[in-house]
Amino acid sequence: MPSITAIIGAQWGDEGKGKLVDILSSSHDIIVRSGGGANAGHTIIRDGKKYVFHLLPSGMLSPHTIGIIGNGCVVHLPSLMQEMNQLESLGLSIKNRILISERAHLLFDFHRTIDTIQEERKGKNLIGTTKRGIGPCYSDKISRNGIRAIDAVCLEKLSKKLTQTAQRVQEEWNISIDIDSEMQCYIDSLDFLQSSVIDTAAYLFDAYIQNKNILLEGAQAFMLDIDFGTYPFVTSSSIGVGGMAVGSGIAPQRITEVIGVIKAYCTRVGSGAFPSELSGEMGDILRATGGEYGATTGRPRRCGWVDVVALNAFVKVNAPNAWNVTKLDVLDDFEKIGIVVAYEIDNKRIEYFPSDSDMLEKVVPVIEYFDGWKQMISTILHWDDLPQNAKIFLQAIEQKTGVLVKYIGVGAGNDQNIVR
Repeated sequence: MPSITAIIGAQWGDEGKGKLVDILSSSHDIIVRSGGGANAGHTIIRDGKKYVFHLLPSGMLSPHTIGIIGNGCVVHLPSLMQEMNQLESLGLSIKNRILISERAHLLFDFHRTIDTIQEERKGKNLIGTTKRGIGPCYSDKISRNGIRAIDAVCLEKLSKKLTQTAQRVQEEWNISIDIDSEMQCYIDSLDFLQSSVIDTAAYLFDAYIQNKNILLEGAQAFMLDIDFGTYPFVTSSSIGVGGMAVGSGIAPQRITEVIGVIKAYCTRVGSGAFPSELSGEMGDILRATGGEYGATTGRPRRCGWVDVVALNAFVKVNAPNAWNVTKLDVLDDFEKIGIVVAYEIDNKRIEYFPSDSDMLEKVVPVIEYFDGWKQMISTILHWDDLPQNAKIFLQAIEQKTGVLVKYIGVGAGNDQNIVR
């Protein structure tokens, strides 16, 4: 039977999913992005060279893999072409290995303009989006006003649909849209689109029948899920394993393994509740030591301890087979390391993740502290060689979530990884 593995961020993003995707891509034939757009940022360091992926599946560093942008994604074609060109300038062959679902929705520059307007109108209640037009594009999709990739393989059809859309958007938002400018990238990229835009769900089914191994690569993370995240401070797509099945066109029961990716601590960008957040010096130390700045935006990330209340919310919905704990080495010099084991609100202890955003803003984390290991672990390649206190910390995460820690990142490089 072929393997279909789903890799999902279990916190608020930036967990280092791309590294595990890159490692596992050597044993998989097809890598699939199933949701989101170029608001993602996956950084991979291989052989000392840094690669940053935004919309393309990061598993495409392996030269044998086929990359698929699934039907659940939104595609800003100029950004995609720029990303492919940048990666090809680094010596990667990309364009002949990428397939785009004909059902994926197209994101235009006016979506970005709308995104900026919407954020500015929120004032102090801004969401903290990347302003890349993701939400407005999904809004068009859900309101059945969207333009899909299948529409772009015929320039006449695309021009007609874009003209109709521009009339509506200009009336609704009082903005000017340069249709010729929006069309130019599609004119320049027509050959690529006509060879790359296909029914990817059918392609994946055929690949499954042919015993090809498939890797589903998550973008963003579960606590930003449109349904289960810290709404309204979330992304615009379904992040969990169910959303990955829908966004790729793969039957859910065919997924053979779900791996949740977490940092040994926790970060968040943008607005919204973050119960384990550390303010002051400790948060600053975590940020500086971990290099916590966004790959897509460069924004400094908010930092805190790993939160098992939030992790258990992920476990209930996604039933992971294993954890990948990344950046354990960032904690090398800490005397004490925290794990949030519960919340308190109005002096009452709770061990569930509230769906009420106002309630979530009020919770006080209950933190259990563990002794640090106070030594460098970046050269360790085997579980048995880890310091005892590092093992105790990781085993605590296992015990409190009921999920095995299988992969452990002890550095940025792909060779700095422990597999149990």
